Amino acid sequence: MNAKSFLAPAVLAAVLIGASPAGAFWPFGSPEPTEADARKVFENLIHQKFDPDAKIVDFKVDRFWRIDVEGAGREGIEYYYTVKVEFPKGAHLECKPDAAGKVAEGCSPSTYYSTTIQNQMVKEKQYIEPGKTIEFKDETRFDKEGGGWKGQDGKIY
Repeated sequence: MNAKSFLAPAVLAAVLIGASPAGAFWPFGSPEPTEADARKVFENLIHQKFDPDAKIVDFKVDRFWRIDVEGAGREGIEYYYTVKVEFPKGAHLECKPDAAGKVAEGCSPSTYYSTTIQNQMVKEKQYIEPGKTIEFKDETRFDKEGGGWKGQDGKIY
């Protein structure tokens, strides 16, 4: 094999690896989480927080970046996305506001819906009327942990 016939495939492989989103094509060790993984985390959180029958209608990654926390020895990847979710059965129907706009105890009147920043999100249940489609502008983070990447749903990807 001459140098040219070896160099061309090596350059092509390097370009493909470098250009792939979040290192989706990585032949060494654990690959970085992909857009599909970010979607799965979001889907898991939507089903946990709102309704298991919620359906993702559209999922679009707006941006992502790698995080390297110097001194802490941690690596991470954040995905930012816009998602449209349909709620055929609604969510938390017991939280529907009454005629005066009051909600039951343990429910929130907030119409800000999110699955991110879990220590700042609305903790109480939120009412979503049946058939409604809601647009989420959310984010998720994966932290490098052992041989994989831990999503905000607690699963390893």
